[in-house]
Amino acid sequence: MRNQHNRTVRPLQNIGKNDKKHSKYGIMKATEIQGVVAVGYIEGVNREQTTYWALEEMVTEESMARVIDRYVDTSDLERLGFTRTQPASTGRPGYAPEPLVKLYIYGYQNTIRSSRKLEKECGRNLEVMWLTGGLTPDYKTISEFRRQNIRPLQKMFREFVKLCRSWELVGGELFAVDGSKFKASNNKKNNFSRKKLEARLSRLDEKIDEYFARLDEEDRREDAETEVPEGLAKLIERKELYEAYMEHLNKTGETEISTVDPDARLMGNNRGGVEMAYNVQSTVDGKHHIIVDYDVSMNPSDQGQLSNMSKRLIRQGYRRFTVLADKGYYNGKCLQKGKKYKIKAIVSRQEPSDPKSQPKEYNTDKFRYDREADTYTCPAGAILNPHNKKTAKRRNYFNKTACGKCPHSDVCTSGERGYRTIVRSEYADIYDEANQTFRENLELYKLRQQIVEHPFGTVKRTMDGGYFLLCKRRKVRCEIALLFLGYNLKRAVNVLGFKEIMARLDERSRHFLRFFRLSRIFRAISQSVYGNIPTRLFLPLLETAI
Repeated sequence: MRNQHNRTVRPLQNIGKNDKKHSKYGIMKATEIQGVVAVGYIEGVNREQTTYWALEEMVTEESMARVIDRYVDTSDLERLGFTRTQPASTGRPGYAPEPLVKLYIYGYQNTIRSSRKLEKECGRNLEVMWLTGGLTPDYKTISEFRRQNIRPLQKMFREFVKLCRSWELVGGELFAVDGSKFKASNNKKNNFSRKKLEARLSRLDEKIDEYFARLDEEDRREDAETEVPEGLAKLIERKELYEAYMEHLNKTGETEISTVDPDARLMGNNRGGVEMAYNVQSTVDGKHHIIVDYDVSMNPSDQGQLSNMSKRLIRQGYRRFTVLADKGYYNGKCLQKGKKYKIKAIVSRQEPSDPKSQPKEYNTDKFRYDREADTYTCPAGAILNPHNKKTAKRRNYFNKTACGKCPHSDVCTSGERGYRTIVRSEYADIYDEANQTFRENLELYKLRQQIVEHPFGTVKRTMDGGYFLLCKRRKVRCEIALLFLGYNLKRAVNVLGFKEIMARLDERSRHFLRFFRLSRIFRAISQSVYGNIPTRLFLPLLETAI
């Protein structure tokens, strides 16, 4: 049957005019249009209808909230150093740490990081209400909990990494290291370098001199009323502030100062501009892309971070592993330390800074080094001899006579000297070994991007974690720990599956309960021995613990 719009309409059997039929999608309402019975819209429930349901029914069976809940419940928060793990014997009852830890992990995993936003979610988000048991702490309580538990929240990340190692989700053989800029909670206008302060002090001096010149002119006029300009006091106050900033830079030797977040630094971003940021370093395992370690650097460059991140892995018990890193980590000192640590570093090579106008056949890498003779051979066949001691950190190789007679000197050399100089660093041998290792493991190096850059993309885009809310490096580390913990939880669920990870957390819970009961026994014994607890009180306490 077709209607006036030439569309097929199937009549419903046994449904009268304006009758309703229940379906799995809700209530379907049938209406009669020009004698033809047609299906209406899916309707919701009546808002005035009284309904009864439990929070357990409103959370899906495979919700990430259940994983977060089980992980926190099986963690020993007292051992990790959280506050208020034992209720106070006097005063008004406070919130236990468990629901607030769950709240923060869930919030950072789901782009809800502000304490005020978390407060709102406690009253409208069913998963948050299920996690917290219907508790509704205010934003001040939520914010204060994070401030008091900066270190313990970071330990929650490390505890889960240890758990992943015990579950064999971390291979420990191949790691990738990379850094990314995360925007700090400090505006560029509130950052001052020496050059910026000198320019502003100079302008302020000019304005102040103009004001004093006007005052002198007013004083020379007999009938004029002498009145101090309103802006003069503000200019003098601002000058004193800038002078205090300059004095701080001179005293500390730093190059810049930030007034809101003192640890934030001006760094370049991938959009070609600059912003106040931190350089976040991460180490990702190659087996299942679990983030195993992180650090927050105030240095915009990745130079020097390879040895730092490798040493942190060694402290965690990893040995004889391979590290993948891009050319930002191409540093001789770090590569030398990696060799000392017995680490295989596969690092992309940095190209020498040759002039763009220079032909490629005369670039620095075309000069061959003879280790036995300790000389360089140029593309034209001339020998370049060293002109420094062997103990020098940077040795210069050149041949003025050969360059003066060479027909290619105009394209090979640049500057006023008229001859080509090759500089060999004290780490040249280390660079040669690293370049050889890179060429031999090029296929393995191609895995670097998908191992370490994917987590950064997920954290910044999916989890909206590309900026910080807190100030200072110590607190910023806490935010990164929560973001990376949220990522690792998702990653573990994707690898193991929901049922498997819940089963493993249940097994961990049984071990935790056994340990907890034993700890209560020992605590009861120690209280009896050292606390002079009477036997009649000690025996019931011991029976309760068992």
